[in-house]
Amino acid sequence: MSEPDSLLSPQGLEAALAESETRYRNLVEASPLGIAVHADEKVVYINPEAVRLMGGQSAEDFLGRTIWSFVHPNDLAGVKERIRQLYDMRQDVSMVEEKFVRLDGRAIDVAVAATSVDYMGIRASQVVFRDISKRKEAERQLRASERRFRGLIEQSVDGIMLTSEAGEIVEWNGGMERITGYGRDAVIGMPLWELANRLLPAGDHHWPDSPTLQIQARTFAETGRATPANEIDERTIQTSQGERRIVQVISFAIPTELGVMSGSIFRDVTDKIAQDRQMQQQERMAAVGQLAAGIAHDFNNILAVILLYAEMVLRTNQLPPHAANAIKTIVQQSNRAAELVQQVLDFSRRTVLAKQLVDLRPLLQDLADLWWRTLPSPIQLRLELGEEDATIHADPTRIQQIFMNLVVNARDAMPDGGHLCLTLARIRTDPHTPPGLNPQIKEWVKVTVADTGSGIQPDLIPHLFEPFFTTKEPGKGTGLGLAQVYGIVKQHDGHIEIVSKPGQGTTFIIFFPAFTQPPLLAEEPKPDGLYLGQYQTILLIEDDPYVREALTNSLTALRYKVIAAPDGQGALAIARRFSRQIDLILSDVLMPNLGGLGLHTLLPPELKKKPFVLLTGHPLDEEEARLQEMGIAGWVMKPVALEKLSQLLYQILPK
Repeated sequence: MSEPDSLLSPQGLEAALAESETRYRNLVEASPLGIAVHADEKVVYINPEAVRLMGGQSAEDFLGRTIWSFVHPNDLAGVKERIRQLYDMRQDVSMVEEKFVRLDGRAIDVAVAATSVDYMGIRASQVVFRDISKRKEAERQLRASERRFRGLIEQSVDGIMLTSEAGEIVEWNGGMERITGYGRDAVIGMPLWELANRLLPAGDHHWPDSPTLQIQARTFAETGRATPANEIDERTIQTSQGERRIVQVISFAIPTELGVMSGSIFRDVTDKIAQDRQMQQQERMAAVGQLAAGIAHDFNNILAVILLYAEMVLRTNQLPPHAANAIKTIVQQSNRAAELVQQVLDFSRRTVLAKQLVDLRPLLQDLADLWWRTLPSPIQLRLELGEEDATIHADPTRIQQIFMNLVVNARDAMPDGGHLCLTLARIRTDPHTPPGLNPQIKEWVKVTVADTGSGIQPDLIPHLFEPFFTTKEPGKGTGLGLAQVYGIVKQHDGHIEIVSKPGQGTTFIIFFPAFTQPPLLAEEPKPDGLYLGQYQTILLIEDDPYVREALTNSLTALRYKVIAAPDGQGALAIARRFSRQIDLILSDVLMPNLGGLGLHTLLPPELKKKPFVLLTGHPLDEEEARLQEMGIAGWVMKPVALEKLSQLLYQILPK
């Protein structure tokens, strides 16, 4: 058993003290922490680790140097306070973080603590520190990453939502606020099931559940790859204002130290889907219009034969009264059929337009004067025409046709009476402008025709503008009225929309480009009446034998000589043979083998100087400049009216 310490001899005490100091020095010298002692604000001791951390070669690089040369300027005030605490108050300084300046001038982050000690009989301070630069740099990078992540979330157009494992919402960005109308403060901490009850319509409360997310989290832990909890899911939500929006949602698991979080990204595709549907409808309407135009072309040929023969018979003045009346009925009904064909052409945008400046305010006022006299008394008509300029560049006859059709439809939708309101306004394009408007046009005249009638079922609205589609009973509508409206609006570079609910009425909204450019030159007026020829020779080319025969007889009755050919190839042979006698060439545009324009290019030089007139079932006003450059003298629409044909030939042929 060793002798108690109190009984050690002075020599033993001195030896024990020396041994203890040696052990302490060895411990300090080998410490992985930097240790330094300073007295009177000068370094009196520094261990090897501190020498290394501070960029020195040996302790001599530091001994005797003032401590202030190693203090970062940003930390001067704090260090001075801690020095006062150590020297004057003899209080230890707990661990703090600050910066030291190395011998090479580079700053390092350190965690440092200090205690007041006696060093070789003098009052001193012992400083213990370690380099935390890597940790601080990692923290700075983490904060920068968090800022980038936060910026990405906040600036994202898409909505981003994060939910804890307990099912509470912990993140809700500005995109979610814009899409749903719910603010961040209102939803943070809200259970996911409660949000689902608010956002999703009744009966559609499905959301990615926790077990699914748990499976995805395990997959992430095993493979290191995040897998979506579900495919892109398209659904309808209801905003805080009660508006229905269509969103695409994708959800995914986020494994964390605290458990599995779930993330969801929302993308509002309401406007895109509306644009896609509108594009599909326009493409479908264009295809139907092309088909309708083809039918109209063939039907025009039939009507041309009927009308030409009927008019020729009427002009003989040799019919008994009952026969003359029958022929007049044929002419009237044929003209009615021609009007139906005109409606089809309006839909397919093949109508000849006589555009001029049209102020919609007086035009609607004049029409309203007519409607007030003719609409049933239970229907109350109101005009709200405003004061802004409502001038457009349009064909007034076709524009009147639009409003006549819409008002007739409104009348039929209100058999027991109601309210019919027409409003007029001039607008400029903005971010809320309907997607169907041409973005190159900055100003529009907007016309609204609203009734309080029976309304229209939602599934029928996409078909309303299709030709021959009608919601009326059999025998009460042809299904061409709205198709005609659609075609005329589109031919005027306009746009039309329908808003309707069953039992709540229907509103048609029409946009026309507002007039901002100088007017086009008006067409020269055409003479009226039947003009006879002077027995000039006309080369007629028409592939339909009945139309060819009817035109031959009509031209003969108009005092012209006619040489007829069934197609362009046959006409070339005749043209070469009778080139001197031919005064004018009248040719159908569309024919097998060789059409009218192709024939014109192949004519011999002497015949190219002769007037060349086209027969067409489609208007050619948009191609007029090109046709004039080719040397085409004019064109006439089918079915050919005898008076118009006589007037055209009279204007073109030399007197």
